[in-house]
Amino acid sequence: MSADEVFTHIISWASENSHRGRLARAFKTNMGDSAELQAQRIGLLSIYMEREAQSA
Repeated sequence: MSADEVFTHIISWASENSHRGRLARAFKTNMGDSAELQAQRIGLLSIYMEREAQSA
């Protein structure tokens, strides 16, 4: 999966009413305007991606 596909998949979670949905919305809008927060968000979102890939 390319980086663009990963990003698109993560952003697709923004419509969910879940923890990963809230993370995706915060990442998408750069809530807090902080590079450190964005790095933490993408780290957590990558864990969700990894779990999803392992369950498939």
